Amino acid sequence: MTVHGNQYLLPFFIRKDSRPLSIQGNDELSLAFYLLTKDLGKNKKIISFSRLLWPILSIQGVISTHVMLDGLNIFNNKGRYSNPPRQPLIGHILRNIENRTKIGLLKTIIDILTYKDKEAEEIGEGEESEFHTLKIDGLINPVFLQSLIKIIPLIEYKPISDYTVLDSSISTEIALNISEEYRHIINTMKGNALRWKNQIELINKEVSKWLIDLNVQLKDMNSRYSSQIIKTSSSIDTLQVDEKTKIEQDKIDQWSVNEKKKIIENITTLFKTSERHLEEIINKNKFFTSGDSLKSRVFKDIIPRFENQFLYLKDEGKKFLNSLENLNQKFNEMKERGVHIDIEARQKLEQIKDSLSLKLKDRNKQLSEVESEKEAQISELDNLKSQIEDLMANIKRTIKNKRNTCLQEAQKLTEWSLNDNQSDLFSRPIQWIYMPIYAMFIEDEDKMEEYMNIIFPGYILNDPDAIYENISDAFISLKNIVNERVETNMAMRSNFEFSCERKNIIKDPNLKKRVQLGISKLREKMLLNDNIERIIRENLNLIS
Repeated sequence: MTVHGNQYLLPFFIRKDSRPLSIQGNDELSLAFYLLTKDLGKNKKIISFSRLLWPILSIQGVISTHVMLDGLNIFNNKGRYSNPPRQPLIGHILRNIENRTKIGLLKTIIDILTYKDKEAEEIGEGEESEFHTLKIDGLINPVFLQSLIKIIPLIEYKPISDYTVLDSSISTEIALNISEEYRHIINTMKGNALRWKNQIELINKEVSKWLIDLNVQLKDMNSRYSSQIIKTSSSIDTLQVDEKTKIEQDKIDQWSVNEKKKIIENITTLFKTSERHLEEIINKNKFFTSGDSLKSRVFKDIIPRFENQFLYLKDEGKKFLNSLENLNQKFNEMKERGVHIDIEARQKLEQIKDSLSLKLKDRNKQLSEVESEKEAQISELDNLKSQIEDLMANIKRTIKNKRNTCLQEAQKLTEWSLNDNQSDLFSRPIQWIYMPIYAMFIEDEDKMEEYMNIIFPGYILNDPDAIYENISDAFISLKNIVNERVETNMAMRSNFEFSCERKNIIKDPNLKKRVQLGISKLREKMLLNDNIERIIRENLNLIS
């Protein structure tokens, strides 16, 4: 890429307190020479010394932002980002529940969501893995962007004839593709977050049906068992036992009264029997009680009859007494029957009470069994419901975390850009800007090797003993990376070597004169002391 004419150049030396500082031309050259050579030891030789321009492309990112692309491709965004859920696989599992329990199915879904299933891959190019590979060439990271923000407002549009532009590995066309890929990846990350959110709705829709069905089962089961409990409870209870006992006791009491009435009636029959016997004796004795009738009889004729009558009465009296003994015995038997009736009545009542008590115990046993069965059945459904709810809560947490991760990844990638309000520079959709640097290749004669020293834009301080300060640690880190790449990467080394050779300042026959003029200007600005001037003059002798 050929670059010429006027271009947007970042400042090289600036004040830390933002006050204007005019160090350019020969004074900038002299100060840069000092900073690059002040730590050189003996047996070092300067091979090349050059002003270089590091190409950086500002190009539109997402809305109201620009990304900065490093033309040397030192910077890049390399890593991974979260893939969307494997919705087809989860949908297939939800539709084919026949051979799985609901708990097993949800655990399988959790394994799929957390990529612990046997088909899962950690990282890949498609959506089947947990993470998608991420690589955006040339994208400058947020830390270095914050350093650039400090100097972008001081950018100037000026000629670059005294500089050599380092070869850029990124063309404008490639940059457009990179910016398009950058926006696409951010949109993909946000889209993945939405797909994770939708995944919750899809799973929850199916699981909600299960929970509704379980609630219906619980309601039906409660209703069925409650009806059974009411029916069993109403078959007999303590109040019914008391009422039935009272009724049966009344019946038994009535039976006892009736039975005793029969005994009384039978006892009266005994007296009727004795009465008939007495009536028979009395009837046969009436003749002998009629004095008027017997007075007319002859005494001696009637006396035998009286004697016979007394014999009769005596004999019948004995018979009557014997019959009384029999009747009395029967009376005692009947009287004993009354006692037996009381015993039998008590036994009947006890039997009835025992029967009712047994029925009550059976009812209580049935109630206990029904309630235990109800508790077991409902507990089983409640446990299933609780497990489903817990697993669904776990699924929601997992998906929410995945969704948040996608949004965070999109936000973090967005942070690899600058807001358009940073500078008028960002009013243009695409713009090359250049960062000036000074580079020097030095030969170490002792080690018989060449190495590069480089200086980036920085702060100039009022203290000649500590005149230069890096803008940030990011510039220090970049310097270390560049030095390492130059040593290990042949293409990178060639870029710097050839660029330095194109406009190698040490080949300028007026170099020492220019340095002298620069020293004078630095003296005028009170940025130089005798020690710095001495080092500059001594190190000019290291030029090969």
